[in-house]
Amino acid sequence: MDSGTVLVFAVGFVFATQGAQVEVTPREVLVLPGQNVTVMCRMSVPLQYCRVEIPGMRPLNLNNKLSNAEVSYYGSGLGAGHCGFTLNHATEKNNGDVKCNLGIETEAMESTGTAQLIVAKAPKMPELDLSRGTDSVNIYKINDILQASCIVRDGRPVANISWFLNDEPIYRDQLSMASIIDIYKENLHSILQNLTRVLQASDNGKHLRCVAYHPAYPNGMAETQRQLDVKYAPLPQGELDKFGYTVGQPGLITVVVEANPKPHIEWDIGSERIKENENDQTGRIEAETVKDMGNGRYDISLRIAAINKRDTEKVYVLRAYNDMGDQQYTIKISTSPEPEGIELGIGGIIGIVISVMVVILLVFILVFAKVTGRWCFSDSPDTRNLGESSDTESADVRHRDTRHFSPIKLTQFFKKNKDKVASTEDMEPKKVDDDVKAPLEGAPDRDDEPKEGLVYAELDLVSPGGVKPLVKDDDDKTEYAEIVYTPQDADNKS
Repeated sequence: MDSGTVLVFAVGFVFATQGAQVEVTPREVLVLPGQNVTVMCRMSVPLQYCRVEIPGMRPLNLNNKLSNAEVSYYGSGLGAGHCGFTLNHATEKNNGDVKCNLGIETEAMESTGTAQLIVAKAPKMPELDLSRGTDSVNIYKINDILQASCIVRDGRPVANISWFLNDEPIYRDQLSMASIIDIYKENLHSILQNLTRVLQASDNGKHLRCVAYHPAYPNGMAETQRQLDVKYAPLPQGELDKFGYTVGQPGLITVVVEANPKPHIEWDIGSERIKENENDQTGRIEAETVKDMGNGRYDISLRIAAINKRDTEKVYVLRAYNDMGDQQYTIKISTSPEPEGIELGIGGIIGIVISVMVVILLVFILVFAKVTGRWCFSDSPDTRNLGESSDTESADVRHRDTRHFSPIKLTQFFKKNKDKVASTEDMEPKKVDDDVKAPLEGAPDRDDEPKEGLVYAELDLVSPGGVKPLVKDDDDKTEYAEIVYTPQDADNKS
């Protein structure tokens, strides 16, 4: 970094302890040891003199002609009202308030302006302290509450603190408000912050880091860290079926188990149990050594010399256990290719949920409309019989029975027979209604039609003599006649 660079400047301000007002720019400045810093004090009238007081040095009377190796005049001259200076190679002894004392011809008292000069001092390295686990040692279990504190001492200015678990930031909901402790004599500051976290299996093996940021640190930062040791039993897993094996080729069944400490293993294959580094009775199947993958993950494999059909019909049960507990994993193998799964993101899941809700809403609306008889399920307010052709019928405004009758089918004509009418007891016709039924005579003969069957006719009785519409009262009824006939032999014909 350039030794002449000033790290922090604040806006200028007007300040005077006595006499006329003095404008000071900047009012606060932060520099690293060895850097140069410039301060300007000015007034709107010409100055008689410019006297500067810098911590760790004797007061200096400055102008265009008076400067030295440590402090030099800065500005356009006393006539312009400028009393500025440049401090070369600031040191810690220069930390504090810098004063400009200005004298003018019209004032008996000096006018003074003040600026704060902060010469940075690197704080000590961060200190990280962890609470003990449930067994009064630095070993923790799942759901243990970890309490940690980090303190960064004696910095100028105060340092900033951030927390990480490996490279993952720890957010404020687990952190207390930082406390700042000031040492006014040397203008030093210490900062302290606490963390409270419920430990999970995923925290095992990770590094809890307290990182302090300060301009006087090399590279601007320093940190301290502690690795977490969280004990837990082997964790359960979902479906572990394996695919893509080839009959006659070697096969490897691999399960990655998460546990701490390292688990012991047993394979149950049918009625046979195989432990780590052992073979089955045939020598074809071997339980390999458990491989530590780091951070509590272990590779557990079962090797089969040559896959056969019977191997694909077996169930392989892996039991992993340690001091914290045990877990079983059931595996089946297949020569089929692995089925392609459908992976749904959050957007897809939300879309499905919304679609289901829309369908349920539509079904509810239809059921509601059906029950309440609304919209397309409402009845017509004017119930009418359609298909009536006569003028008399169209003039009938009475409410008609909405029952539907079978249409009249004249399947045959029959000959007139005045001597015999078959009794209705001889045949049981299909009944349409229980209204009045009467035999009908005088139908014309037809030789080209069959002579068997029944004919029903609906007779709407109207008075003769014209087409004058008749409004029927409720006592009138449409009459029905049942026409019954029987076949006649040739010798009975007249």
